[in-house]
Amino acid sequence: MKKSQILVGPVLAFATMVAPAACADVPSAAQQAPVASAGDQQVVAEVGGRKITLKELDAKWEEFDAAERNRVTQLLYQNRRNMLDQLLGDVVIEQAAKAAGLATDVYTQQESAKLMQPVTEADILEFYNQNKDRANGRPLEQLRGPVKEFLDGQRRLQAKAQLVDNLRNKDASIIVMLEPPRYTVTLASHDPVRGEATAPITLVEFSDYQ
Repeated sequence: MKKSQILVGPVLAFATMVAPAACADVPSAAQQAPVASAGDQQVVAEVGGRKITLKELDAKWEEFDAAERNRVTQLLYQNRRNMLDQLLGDVVIEQAAKAAGLATDVYTQQESAKLMQPVTEADILEFYNQNKDRANGRPLEQLRGPVKEFLDGQRRLQAKAQLVDNLRNKDASIIVMLEPPRYTVTLASHDPVRGEATAPITLVEFSDYQ
């Protein structure tokens, strides 16, 4: 049998302008097993002198429900990566503000304003038409103010995100060492394959034929 490691990248979250929501689809993981880490040897229970390690616990979880375990593992990584990106953004803004001799909030407001796109009447009308079914019959005249306020808030967030991207792209000192989950997939001799068995990289395709 041949074993290959798959690197699972961040799951992209999609947020609507009406109600933020995140959705992540994780491939079927019935034959996957996360690679062991140093913390796997942690003892989580003991009975009659018999120690149960985190590695053994995870192996049991893998046997019981591999797909759910891998879904949780991927979700944990994604949330950690999201928070790491926010922390990195906070740090680069703090450093840039310090270099400019400004308070962080003042610097953020000034620089974001340069990148922020103004909300136009066309933007308000487009948003209203796209979400008319949620307006409960209320006319645009009644909702123009709240819609503009909402879109202004979205533009401010987008401008700040662009500011962070610009600062991060200029900072060569940033190193991200948080590793995404990796899974070992066992390939049986009867599995359909193409190419040389000694190839340095193996691509595994998961499909649902139901």
